[in-house]
Amino acid sequence: MLKAVIFDMDGVITDTVPLHYKAWKKMFEKHGYYFDFNIYKEKVDGKPRIQGISAVAVNANRKMLEKMAEEKQNYFLELVEKTPPKIFEDTINLIEILRNNKIKIAVASSSKNTKKILETLNIYNLFDTVVTGYDFTNGKPNPEIFLLAARNLNVSPENCVVIEDAIEGVNAGLNANMVTVGLARHNNINELKHATIVVTNLYQINIKKLEKLLQEVK
Repeated sequence: MLKAVIFDMDGVITDTVPLHYKAWKKMFEKHGYYFDFNIYKEKVDGKPRIQGISAVAVNANRKMLEKMAEEKQNYFLELVEKTPPKIFEDTINLIEILRNNKIKIAVASSSKNTKKILETLNIYNLFDTVVTGYDFTNGKPNPEIFLLAARNLNVSPENCVVIEDAIEGVNAGLNANMVTVGLARHNNINELKHATIVVTNLYQINIKKLEKLLQEVK
């Protein structure tokens, strides 16, 4: 039985991916590293900041990683101030359907900007719990982030669905033994094909379909 849906934020709820990508690219190129969107999706997206940086800047020491992380964060916040990210309408539509049917809703994001962005967009109060990068130790693909969200909701993992747009996020959802929807907004269906189901937008998802997925996995 479906009792909770756990949403990633960047790229799932908010269109922050272009802002993150610009901030990462500016930071990496400043330090002499080649960086494109494929590298972003493969090595950085959905991971804790230091982990993402070390996947590209493989020879950087801890002090340099922390310096680069701070630079990226500053670039990103500058971009957010100039152009607040849009909210995806298909996600808000699904959230409203879930709320109307008394399904619990969580946000679980590695981003330490999660609360700030949700509050800026006036949607923080839509969620029953919000897990951010400040709340857990082990980054995706470790399932800790989603297991914590389920625990906060007082719901068993087998009654949860995760919605993710990044490879490591999908891996984390599966590692938590949760039905995991891969959201391929950027035509990246192939890289998310290991998810329980892959969709290109959330209008393709409804409660009946999620219930069916939960039953099939059991």
